[in-house]
Amino acid sequence: MTGAELRDRLLQAIDRMSGIPVLVVADLVLDVFEYGVIGRISREAPVLILDHVRTDRVPGGGANAVHNLRALGGRPLVVGRVGVDDAGERLVDLLQACGAGVEGIWRDAGYTTPVKRRILAGSAHSVKQQIVRVDLGGGPPVGEAAPLLRHVQEMAPRTAGVLISDYSFGLVHPANAGRLQEACGAGLRPLFVDSRGQLRLFRGLAAATPNLQEAEAVSGEPIGDDPQRLRRAALLLRERLDADAVAVTVGSRGMQVATRRGETAAIPVYGTDEVADVTGAGDTVIAALTLAVLSGCGHLEAALLANYAGGLVVMKRGTATVLPEELREAVRSDPDPAGRLLHR
Repeated sequence: MTGAELRDRLLQAIDRMSGIPVLVVADLVLDVFEYGVIGRISREAPVLILDHVRTDRVPGGGANAVHNLRALGGRPLVVGRVGVDDAGERLVDLLQACGAGVEGIWRDAGYTTPVKRRILAGSAHSVKQQIVRVDLGGGPPVGEAAPLLRHVQEMAPRTAGVLISDYSFGLVHPANAGRLQEACGAGLRPLFVDSRGQLRLFRGLAAATPNLQEAEAVSGEPIGDDPQRLRRAALLLRERLDADAVAVTVGSRGMQVATRRGETAAIPVYGTDEVADVTGAGDTVIAALTLAVLSGCGHLEAALLANYAGGLVVMKRGTATVLPEELREAVRSDPDPAGRLLHR
């Protein structure tokens, strides 16, 4: 396939993403960004005193995957929990405002909505840099009485596929992962998983996006910058997950893809390796990959679109999203999209 033919296929896939319904089972997090201008050094301790400029609150964690699906034109239906607190109310309002279906979100009185609060500082005319992050929230794992499985069983038939975004806040755990996958409609709907440390609880996936550390844990050996070790780890992980495809994300080096058909590709990062902010980039990658596969892309083509999306979002500050027109422009501006699929 020529570069021009591949470009046309990718652009058509982006158009087909619009309106695709996706069930998202997610650990929902509220990301808070506090911006301040450096005023002076405190006399109480050797710390900066910041004059507050503004506070931004945006969907984070699995809620960022939801936000990215919606921004790319998908129609996400969300299943997850929040606490009975102000952060939970704000988070549900944000998701509803972006157009996500929130009827599957329930309030758990024994749970505190996770909040990741970042403090960013700089001079009045400089770019604000993150100086500290404060995390709070969480609670016990989801129990038998929770409506998780019921919501998934009721909502999955209305969707084209299911995305599980697991941030290890107890929504998914060893005691319920198998039943959760059954509730998603195992074998009937493609299942996509992005998990912080629990990926091996699932099998028979359409695709997964582990990071380098997860690939190393499966391979049992350090990978580092060795491309052959990375390729072997991706193949092994794909086999153990019984997945149609695995895309191992490796930061500024892009991603290594392995498919059930035996295809492998090392896709270099799109754009510049001088990133602005990596916050939430993995959520953008899994959202784009999910919609691309559901739109009819082959797994290598879907990984390529996800790679473009990831490269775009790390050039933005904060927890951000990518729009379809930005993705189209990335595809159009690439002189050789076929050359990005470096088979190994």
